[in-house]
Amino acid sequence: MDIGILGIQGDIDEHEKMVRRIGHNPIRVRTVEDLSKVEALIIPGGESTTMGKLMEKYGFMEALRNLNIPILGTCAGMVLLSKGTEKKQPLLKLMNITIKRNAYGSQRESFEKEIYLDGEKINGVFIRAPVVDRILSDNVEIIAKEGNNIVGVKEGRYMAIAFHPELSDEGHRVYKYFINKVMGCKY
Repeated sequence: MDIGILGIQGDIDEHEKMVRRIGHNPIRVRTVEDLSKVEALIIPGGESTTMGKLMEKYGFMEALRNLNIPILGTCAGMVLLSKGTEKKQPLLKLMNITIKRNAYGSQRESFEKEIYLDGEKINGVFIRAPVVDRILSDNVEIIAKEGNNIVGVKEGRYMAIAFHPELSDEGHRVYKYFINKVMGCKY
């Protein structure tokens, strides 16, 4: 399966390694035309405001709103999939959630913690991580929490997580979960 990683800004190389690790072909998506080559897309972590502006500039916002392909958003990708944040910025608005950006503080407050993804224990790497502030629809399913904070959700063909699975040895299980539960493909 060809899985795209949005390649305009953010942590791209590590996502490509994880996609290869689970036996699929990563494709770096740099143009809207590249979207026609992939069956799903990963929006990596990075700086969500910068990524959003670049996505607007190069036509990704409109294209992704119209394509209806499965999308996994990690960290900044979670922010970009949301309907809103406390800061005005370009967003895809594909998921019925609002986000609190940098909910855990600055880079210095980054941490690793064991969490559960839909009941399965995994190591979460949180770097300036967002959290879900509000759920706006009954169609949104909570799939991961860190304490009382919602750090993973899925809705239809979209999945958003606040942590970085590409930086954890067991992060490959997040990608498999996305393929099985969101894309509907048996792994």
